[in-house]
Amino acid sequence: MELVKNIASGKYFIVVDDADEEAIMVITPEGKVKSLERRLFGPQVSVENGCSDLDRRLTQRQLDKYGEYEAYVD
Repeated sequence: MELVKNIASGKYFIVVDDADEEAIMVITPEGKVKSLERRLFGPQVSVENGCSDLDRRLTQRQLDKYGEYEAYVD
């Protein structure tokens, strides 16, 4: 799982797609999938689902939406 930290809020967002240099598709803490400007976030980090301190900072809504995404992609 790839995460980015919002510079302004300090909250973590799950990266869904980062193919665009200007924007990044993320799952917000509210569990919504949005395309936001990349400049709003710090560096992207990889974490193993369920195993990281960063992973514990995610909301249940984010994890549920990520689970839906993973099921759709597989």
